[in-house]
Amino acid sequence: MNENDDSRRIDLDLLEQKRELAALKRLEHKRRMERYFNQKVNPRTFNQGDLVLKRRLLAGSNLGVPKLEPNWEGPYTVCEVAGPNVYYLRTYEGVQLPRTWSGDDLKKFYA
Repeated sequence: MNENDDSRRIDLDLLEQKRELAALKRLEHKRRMERYFNQKVNPRTFNQGDLVLKRRLLAGSNLGVPKLEPNWEGPYTVCEVAGPNVYYLRTYEGVQLPRTWSGDDLKKFYA
């Protein structure tokens, strides 16, 4: 019985080290997965004057819209770069849209 108690105490002493090792392994795995994912990402940047299409249906606004309608509308012109991945758009007639648009909701239009 005494031998069993000794091995249990040793296991309890090593428990904190095992937890730290597991946390380090988890962080390393997360770092490797993040690096792999970021290699595949192709960032989109637009300059002033570029022609773009904007996503027609944003989250929450697609209720009651028919399924076969187009997902993109435009073309629009980028009239100002407001920040990283933030743009002001202008219609073909020269009317500026009232709010900024994220670069995630835009794609390049090739004419």
